[in-house]
Amino acid sequence: MTDKTVTNERMKTLTKEQVIEQLNLSHHFEGGYFRQSFKADHRDKVTTSRGERTTMTAIYYMLTNDNSIDHFHTKYSDGIEFYHMGSPITYHMIYPDGHYEKVVVGPDIANGQQLQLAVPGGTFKAAELTDGDYGLVSEAVSPGWEPEDMIEVFQHELLEKFPQHKALIERLANKK
Repeated sequence: MTDKTVTNERMKTLTKEQVIEQLNLSHHFEGGYFRQSFKADHRDKVTTSRGERTTMTAIYYMLTNDNSIDHFHTKYSDGIEFYHMGSPITYHMIYPDGHYEKVVVGPDIANGQQLQLAVPGGTFKAAELTDGDYGLVSEAVSPGWEPEDMIEVFQHELLEKFPQHKALIERLANKK
């Protein structure tokens, strides 16, 4: 067996607990687990309407079979999700104009899954793990994400804006 084969086999057998431990992931308030892996604080900051921001940040993000939903939310900055390992993650996006898009981020590109997904700022996004023990992605955000850039939305707010997506919103939005 080659080193590459051993590495590939080990990746296939990692448990969600091992991935959480190896990547030092913590619970995320939206659902799932995360850790910031990069912040471009070595570069000049950019000025936004919300203040100065780093040019880019990145996180690891993992959904698990016992923590399988990332509830609807939005942010000001653009983000790109990158698939790494585990089961596919299904993303649900409602754009500001009300149109809906579903994208599965995962390894099976021959059957329509994508290895990466760009989500423009202002898009309401939710994600779910529908099968398997875990799915691991990264997200790069530019301008860089700060906690005050998070726009938490609740079920009643989304239902007012997008009643045509009622079933999806009732299933994937936080209630308040």
